[in-house]
Amino acid sequence: MLLFEHILQNDTSLAVWKIEETEEELLSLFHESRELYAKEICSISNAHRRIEYLTVRALLLHLTHREPEIEHTDEGKPFLKNSSLRISISHTNQYVSVIMCPTQIVGVDIEMKKEKIFRVKDKFLSPKETIDGTQALVSLLLHWCAKETIFKLSALPLPEFSEDIIVKKFSVQDNYGKMEAYDTKQNRSYHLHYEIYDDFVLVYG
Repeated sequence: MLLFEHILQNDTSLAVWKIEETEEELLSLFHESRELYAKEICSISNAHRRIEYLTVRALLLHLTHREPEIEHTDEGKPFLKNSSLRISISHTNQYVSVIMCPTQIVGVDIEMKKEKIFRVKDKFLSPKETIDGTQALVSLLLHWCAKETIFKLSALPLPEFSEDIIVKKFSVQDNYGKMEAYDTKQNRSYHLHYEIYDDFVLVYG
């Protein structure tokens, strides 16, 4: 089901869907594309991946009021066929997020609150970066999401997160906040927004 939708600046839409439906329930949302989607998910062996595939399209249907045909650039970034809308997609376990803008490149990343982030922090965290010790789990997740979001916003190949993208020091706010990160390869700063919920965090720009 649709969890929420925000309308941001520049007619940008941000939405999150909580996955609670079955494949058949999701397929029932579509008319023109139902047979196409049913055929395409047959090639996806993982049941949860099939659900994610359909949920992304259900969320885009809600946002655009059209049954979407998603294609990808050579770098693997999604776009809508026959549309000038810019989109970015992210999913984690029970949730899917989409951000969409008619005029600007957008990026979003969503992550569940899971302790396993501590096991891989050295792979994406730079010694130059500072974690908010009062909320270490959330702070680490926001660092990760920020770097994923910047990768989606940039035109560069997959960066080395611990070296190429540096998140500037910030204190975690209760629900909403802003953060800044620097892309060392492009010599460019990014101003991002984050939101914190009971079981996930969300970063977008």
